[in-house]
Amino acid sequence: MPAPVTARPAGLRPRLLNVNPTDQVLEIGYGPGVAISALVRAGAGHVYGVDHSAVMRRQAAKRNRDAIRADRVTLVEAPVDQLPATLDGPFDAILAVDSLGLWPDAAEQLAALRTRLASGGRIAIVSQLRTEILPLNPPVVCVLGS
Repeated sequence: MPAPVTARPAGLRPRLLNVNPTDQVLEIGYGPGVAISALVRAGAGHVYGVDHSAVMRRQAAKRNRDAIRADRVTLVEAPVDQLPATLDGPFDAILAVDSLGLWPDAAEQLAALRTRLASGGRIAIVSQLRTEILPLNPPVVCVLGS
């Protein structure tokens, strides 16, 4: 189990997944691509991202343009409940940050994501809680393994 971390979620993500140079990683809801960039810097072999927003895809593509050119990042625009076959995996790690609450039927989507994991793969779900409502330090983190 990872040691408690007090960093912001963007820096926390790669540490949770303990990525390796051969790892295929999927991020659900990549937003502006901050975690994708961090995963590339952490040494992930290839990072795939899916987000339903065209605006976020443009921002993430701009932030990660060098990694995209180097064929280390693939960005896809789709909702989590309609993932294309290109994202069937297997993935060594799957990450979702601040998006689980937006998924239709989250339990069903998590079960579907689990089928995309490689043997020994892991899923990290990170939610950044509003500390003015619920003061937690460090933030609550859940890492699920197969």
